[in-house]
Amino acid sequence: MLISTDTTGAASAPHPDDRTTRVVSAGSTARDVSAPAGAASSTTTAPDTETSVLDGLAAVAERAPDSLALVDEHGETTHGELDRTARALGLLLHERLTPDDHSGRGVTVEAGGETVPVGTMVGHGAASVVALLGLLHAGRVIVALDPFLPEARLQHVMALAGIVDVVADVEHADRAATLVPAHGRVLPFEDLLGEARVIAATPGDIAVVPGARDRGGRDPMDIIFTSGSTGAPKGVTMTHRQIVVDTVAQRASFRFVPEDRIASVLPHGFAAGFTLVLSALLAGASLHVADPRKTGVDRLVTWVHDAGLTTLHTTPHLVRSMTGALDPSDDRLRGLRLVATVGEAVTGTDIAGIRPLLGAETSFCNWTGSSETAVYAVHEIRASDPVPERSVPSGRIVTGKRIEVRRPDGSLADPGESGEVVCISDAMTSGYWGAPEVTATRAGTTADGTPTWAIGDLGRFDEHGVLTLLGRADDAVKVRGYLVEPSEVEAALRTVDAVLEAVVIAVKAPPAPTRLVAYVVSRPGRRSPSPAAIRKALRELLPDYMVPTSIVPLPALPRNERGKVDRAALPEAPALGTTVGEDGEELGEDTYDQWQLAVGQIWAEVLGLPSVGPLELPAVGLDNDFSALGGDSLSAEEMLAAVADRLGVDVPSSELLEHPTLRTFTARIRLGAAAVPSHPDIVTLTARGGDGVEPLFCVAGAGALALTYVPLARHLGDRPLFAFQQHGLERRALPDRSIGAMARRYIELMRVVQPQGPYTLVGHSFGGLVALEMAAVLTDAGHEVRRVVLLDTFLPEQASEQADVVEFGELDLGRPARRALPGALQRVASGTALLRSKLDAPFARIARRARGHGAGVFRWEGQRHFRAFFDHALLISRGYEPRPYDGPVTLVIADGNESGPARWARYLRGEVDEVRVHAEHSSVLREPHVDQVATLITAQLAAH
Repeated sequence: MLISTDTTGAASAPHPDDRTTRVVSAGSTARDVSAPAGAASSTTTAPDTETSVLDGLAAVAERAPDSLALVDEHGETTHGELDRTARALGLLLHERLTPDDHSGRGVTVEAGGETVPVGTMVGHGAASVVALLGLLHAGRVIVALDPFLPEARLQHVMALAGIVDVVADVEHADRAATLVPAHGRVLPFEDLLGEARVIAATPGDIAVVPGARDRGGRDPMDIIFTSGSTGAPKGVTMTHRQIVVDTVAQRASFRFVPEDRIASVLPHGFAAGFTLVLSALLAGASLHVADPRKTGVDRLVTWVHDAGLTTLHTTPHLVRSMTGALDPSDDRLRGLRLVATVGEAVTGTDIAGIRPLLGAETSFCNWTGSSETAVYAVHEIRASDPVPERSVPSGRIVTGKRIEVRRPDGSLADPGESGEVVCISDAMTSGYWGAPEVTATRAGTTADGTPTWAIGDLGRFDEHGVLTLLGRADDAVKVRGYLVEPSEVEAALRTVDAVLEAVVIAVKAPPAPTRLVAYVVSRPGRRSPSPAAIRKALRELLPDYMVPTSIVPLPALPRNERGKVDRAALPEAPALGTTVGEDGEELGEDTYDQWQLAVGQIWAEVLGLPSVGPLELPAVGLDNDFSALGGDSLSAEEMLAAVADRLGVDVPSSELLEHPTLRTFTARIRLGAAAVPSHPDIVTLTARGGDGVEPLFCVAGAGALALTYVPLARHLGDRPLFAFQQHGLERRALPDRSIGAMARRYIELMRVVQPQGPYTLVGHSFGGLVALEMAAVLTDAGHEVRRVVLLDTFLPEQASEQADVVEFGELDLGRPARRALPGALQRVASGTALLRSKLDAPFARIARRARGHGAGVFRWEGQRHFRAFFDHALLISRGYEPRPYDGPVTLVIADGNESGPARWARYLRGEVDEVRVHAEHSSVLREPHVDQVATLITAQLAAH
């Protein structure tokens, strides 16, 4: 299949309401007569005539000298002023840069001549744009040195590029001085700019640096340093021709016009950040510069609104950050006509998340390219278009590029068939700076001499000529005999409602089978789903062999200076311990008896783990720990229910704590229900501990098992930890009818474990009220209470308002996000849902009250049983008035909780510490946030 467009066409199918502008001279439509019919290849025509960047900027300045060109927090500049200032700065730089690189080669700016790169270290703003343009007018090769880079990285870039001189502002001059070689210099930018403005304000023509305007074609303009596969950066040489054609493609794809107010938030050391600057200025638009790494999301969004910006070109990571931080009612982004992302894959979930924040006509573009090729495809999704279910296509090929999808033998793949993506164009990199041997692994030529570049991605064209990338060619792995693209698993993970971001890697450690490990970040304000819950959600979307065996929660993914995920900085993948190979053969000495097979299969089903091999052996090693495999209190209850149903053995959850591995738990199950159980109300999470190590006593929240404290116990190491849960929660009995009664029951049990103080008490949510009552009772009786830690505990007066927000017995497993409806239908649906909720609310409250009174009397199935105890706790907390307490208390407050020290002041009269945890209510006891809680408790215990 062959797709062709002319040079004035946009990158996606035109719409009747498109604003069009002729950005290059018209050329005849290209057609590749050598490509076989039906082959996966797409071609567009490069501009017939080439205008240099400097000539293009001069033409804009002559045509619209008084139009706004450049804006930041410090001021604004017109196109006429910017052009004259940049020309004058170029003259000054040409005079003052080191004339010789001490290698004997000398420096020339003649067309085709070799130049020594010059670094710029100027903070991201209008000044950094002027510095870059000044170096272009000086005819020099640019390397933008990002101040956010670590020292070692900057030193490597300086050495690899051979930089002698650095143009730096006052803020970064001292740092730049540590980087330049002994014979190099740091040129003070502010001084040079001041002189340039004087020259620019003087009437008359400004001289041109000899040879600077003649540079073009394959001459280098900019060096972009990207991460190398070996861990060392690679310098991608961006040529004049490459950048000229790229600016043409961007202006056509994004329909830039002089009236646009374009946001520049991408670092200028990032290829897309640099070319966007030139594209905006060459379109005669105004460029507005801000650094989100300094502003944060809220200030950035306010800036977009107040500046009246029309386009925002950014990374998927920043889009997700805005989605997580902003309420759907926020209207500050609704003036944008276009949002485009680049640098990483974007999914339908990302678009569904940002769409409520955008205007009714705002388009979203997936902007695909690389430093080596510049942009080669754009896919636009209009506000009225449906949201893709998973990955967003790269789109149609832009002007000046040809893309082929090739089979391993070099032949062209058919539409729908995947293969290696190759870019063919005379507007690409000339190679890696100073690394011809690395360049040779990617570069080539066609029979007619046109350069080619192997991008390193797998992809496929559909029948309409739309390209979809499938991940890195070297990332594809075989899992149980099937070829798996980790990027496809990542896309599925991001459709799970509670997951914000995800990265999937393959772990290869022969002779063990290859397995997938996922690192996930939960959405702000949402309960962190357990690994088991995520796997179960994935099994509705993916084949069994594509579901990761390990899910690692993280507070944030590590990222490099360009906002891309830094995979090398990910934590080490946890060991799984599976003892079965891909062919079903045992890898170790473990053998499963029939009981272990039956219990192991239940564990695998509940935890969302696959079964492997023809015998369907469980992907659970005999010495794997249920909790370490991703199990939490809810999955434990589900597992115990399945064991009772299938095997006829009913045991409490405390048995899983005492027998946490498949081997030991199965041995316990063999004994049947006759074995002596633990006490139903106090659960030993960690019994060990050396001399002088004080135990920790924890109270679970309403309707929550003591098992919710397992993650905290793991982080506290050898410290003994005991947890209380509501009477009757696991063994049928009437629950305590007051918080005071609960406190007295727990104190009796606690004093069996530790007869004398000092005591340290921890309570989560409703459990915090009980812990505070326990502390007051103990203090009145003359016992020492070292500290009470209240984990996101609400005051009783807030119980009603939180009833519909916090339900401990409920866990959202995360279903794929529903496809968004068109705007009008979405508003109707939202209104209907709101009306239904208002009508249903009174009946829900009546049902909740009845269920609470029936707790312990009736036995409900599944989650309704836990909700009954939650509702019971809600009833008894409403009439509860906490006692005034004079001892030390720590308030750990999660997002959305307004119960700070001031609101607690009438009850807490002693020392009160406040700690904020950016997590949803129940997630403070889940990974990855529980680590912060454990560190806090450890520090406070150590202080005494």
